[in-house]
Amino acid sequence: MAPVVADFWAKLPLELIERVLDLLVEEYSQDPAYQWTTLRHIARRQMRRIERHFWHQWVPKLTITLYSGPRCQIDYKLSNRVGDDGLETSRAQFQTLGTSLSNSLNKGDIRTLWDQYSFENRVAHLRLGEGLLNHGMTGGYIVNDTDIVDLKVEDDGLCILFNWRRTFDALLREEIMMRKLQTEMASDRKMQLAAERRWPPFPRIQRLALVKHFVLDIQMAKRVAVQQHRLKRHDPSGQAKLGSLTHESQHLHKQPLLPLLPESEPRRACCVICSRHTGPSIFEVVSCEESVVLSLDDWQQLSKDELLDLYAEAYGWNCYRCLGQEENVEWQRTSKSDWLTVCSSSTEKLHTVRRWNPWFQG
Repeated sequence: MAPVVADFWAKLPLELIERVLDLLVEEYSQDPAYQWTTLRHIARRQMRRIERHFWHQWVPKLTITLYSGPRCQIDYKLSNRVGDDGLETSRAQFQTLGTSLSNSLNKGDIRTLWDQYSFENRVAHLRLGEGLLNHGMTGGYIVNDTDIVDLKVEDDGLCILFNWRRTFDALLREEIMMRKLQTEMASDRKMQLAAERRWPPFPRIQRLALVKHFVLDIQMAKRVAVQQHRLKRHDPSGQAKLGSLTHESQHLHKQPLLPLLPESEPRRACCVICSRHTGPSIFEVVSCEESVVLSLDDWQQLSKDELLDLYAEAYGWNCYRCLGQEENVEWQRTSKSDWLTVCSSSTEKLHTVRRWNPWFQG
C-alpha cells in the first residue's frame, strides 16, 4: 500500500474503517474475482476479512467436476464435516456423495481418473457460483480448468483435499486476465469495423454485432491467450503441452495440432460421441455453459425482451460454429428462431444452469 494511502487509513477511526471495508465487500458481492484480486490487498485487516468471507461464502459455492469420458460428470463440494480449520490451514476437504456416479464406475475407476490429473490432462474443472453469480443469469458463473493446488486424493477418490487459497488465486487471477483481454479484443474489433465503415450506428444493433464476434472469436481467443500464459509460467522451456487444446475442440480454439495417432480400437459405427473416451476440454464446456451476453457493458440495464434476443443470437452463432455450418448464415437464423420459440418460459431461459452435454452443444 502506498505510504500516503496508509497514512490516510491510519488517521481514520477504527469503526469507520471497519464499516468502509464492509461496504466494499457488499458493493462487489457479485464479483468474487474483484474481491479476491483487488479488495483483498487494500489493507492487512482487509485481507483477513476477505479470506474469512471467502471461506464462508465462496468456498461452499465452488464445485469441482471430475469427468469420466464424455457423459459422466462427478461433482465434489465442500464437506459438511469441515469446520473453520480450513480458514487457518488453507486446506479444504471436498467430497462427492456418489449420487452422480455412473453404474459402470466404482471407487477404483474414480481413483484412476484422479491419478491421471495433471497439467497436461485436466480431467477436472472448477465452477464457481453456479446459479448465483450475475444474479443467477444463465451462463453467468465462472468456469475454468485452473490448477487444483496441492491436490491429495483420499477414500479411493470419493474425497479430495487441496489448498483452497492458492486454488482460488489461480482461478480468479485468470478470470481477471480474461476480462482485460476481452475488453482489449472487443475494442480492437470495434475500431476495425468502424475503420471499414461496418460498425452499426444504433446501440441495439451494435450489441448484436458484438455478440457475434464474442462467440466466433473473442470468447475462445482470450482463453487461448490465458492458457498460453499459463503454459509459459509452468514450463518456460516449452516442453509441456496444453492438454485443453484437443482435436475435439479444435473448431473452437483454432490452434494447429499434430495429427492424431492411429486408434488402437476401432470406432463404433453409430457416432463419434459413442466412440469417444475423453471428457470435454474447457473450450467445449465454455461453448455450452458460458454466456457471452453477460460480457456486454451494462447488460443489467437491458430489457428482458432484448436479453432474450441477445441470448438467442448467441445460441444461433454457437450452432453455426459448432455444427460445421461455417458458411451457412441461414443456419444461424434458423437456430436463433428455434431457441426463441422453444417451449421454456422466458424466466427459465434466462435463469437456468446448463451443463455441458455432448449431444447438445449448440
